Amino acid sequence: MHMLDAPWMVDVASGAAPKAVQVLAACHAEMNADAFRLLNQAEQVMGSLLEDTEPVALRPGAFEAISRELGGFQDAVETKAEPQLEGLFNHLPTALRSVLDHHPHPIWMNKIGGVQEMPLETLEEEGVRVRLLSLPPGRGVAEHTHESEELTLVLQGGFNDGHADYFRGDVCHASPELTHKPRAHEDGPCSCLTVEMGRLKFTHPVIAMANMMLGWDRS
Repeated sequence: MHMLDAPWMVDVASGAAPKAVQVLAACHAEMNADAFRLLNQAEQVMGSLLEDTEPVALRPGAFEAISRELGGFQDAVETKAEPQLEGLFNHLPTALRSVLDHHPHPIWMNKIGGVQEMPLETLEEEGVRVRLLSLPPGRGVAEHTHESEELTLVLQGGFNDGHADYFRGDVCHASPELTHKPRAHEDGPCSCLTVEMGRLKFTHPVIAMANMMLGWDRS
């Protein structure tokens, strides 16, 4: 099993990780028992640290400022929106289904080689790109490196990136030093949740140029 490592789990538990990584970690924990235990341990450690920290009084107006930042607090319990997506996403973890249920325009975009992507702008923030990927059997993303870290959670099927095989519930953690070429296994399609903290850097000059000119990376 390929798991999200302990430093990332600590960042998730402390709230320091980007919101997209928090969703990815929640999905990972739902799909992978070892990941669930590691995230639970990180949350317990962070909880113990908070218990040992002396409380500090909030400055005047702090609660109102937090409320505005979060869009306001409501006294009534908000009614959960009915799912807007068809059975295509029934296999997805709960945390991701919740995101998609509230996604304004869940549309697949066609890419080279039959690859499709669905940008998840509601999870994005500065420097963080989030998307669902659908890879046909034996097809995938051109060879590339990364400006920063990339986390990919396999939601269905599996892929090989030239270094290892990844299956449902696995996380591929790509560092800037890694050059890889993800390809879905030949026996079926693969769907993934990908969080990129920085742009992809394609190694083939023609693909790199097309990527820049056509705006495929939305950067």
